[in-house]
Amino acid sequence: MDGIHDVGGMHGFGPATWPGADAALPNEWDARAFALAVASAPRSTHAFRHTIEQIGHARYLQASYYEKWLYEAEQALVETGALTHEEVDAWAARLAAGEPAPRSTDPTRTASLLGGLAESHPMPPAAAPSFGVGDRVRVVRMRPAGHTRCPRYLRGATGMIVAVRGDDGVPDVDNAEREAVYAVRFRARDLWGTDVDQHAVLADLWERYLEAA
Repeated sequence: MDGIHDVGGMHGFGPATWPGADAALPNEWDARAFALAVASAPRSTHAFRHTIEQIGHARYLQASYYEKWLYEAEQALVETGALTHEEVDAWAARLAAGEPAPRSTDPTRTASLLGGLAESHPMPPAAAPSFGVGDRVRVVRMRPAGHTRCPRYLRGATGMIVAVRGDDGVPDVDNAEREAVYAVRFRARDLWGTDVDQHAVLADLWERYLEAA
């Protein structure tokens, strides 16, 4: 789905930097938002991103990076029945009124979460890739009606495969199918014209997004 989250290559949004933009966690609560999202949403990365894409256009553009993560965490907790939106609103009102935030410690749960974050889950090798390193490919021009991880600004562009990442679930069909994922290198000038420097864009793309160039 081509929503407001996919603004790569679009004009009219002003500079991409602002005071404090270089800070990893510009707000005091950002680290807590990160931890809450990781702890409360043990789902796939694709599901995480798809949920964030459901935020309304105006709210999405106004929200900070970790405000979007908080939105995803709340949605995940509501969907699993852990809490309701009404409970979240009630807590927000109590905190705004000065009630101290509740705190708890659970060493066992903390150790489990830290252990899970430390684990690596690489993609399995691609079983039957149609392309190989060095192949020239073109991103298919399309306008999907549902979720996709193929950026609009890459569609129709030609690049070169620099790595075969492995097999992964296809986000467009809710991970129901698996296929090869490739790292594809594009010249910035091929994407945005000759007024840009000699940079390159590297994108991980599923096989169904590509065709031979």
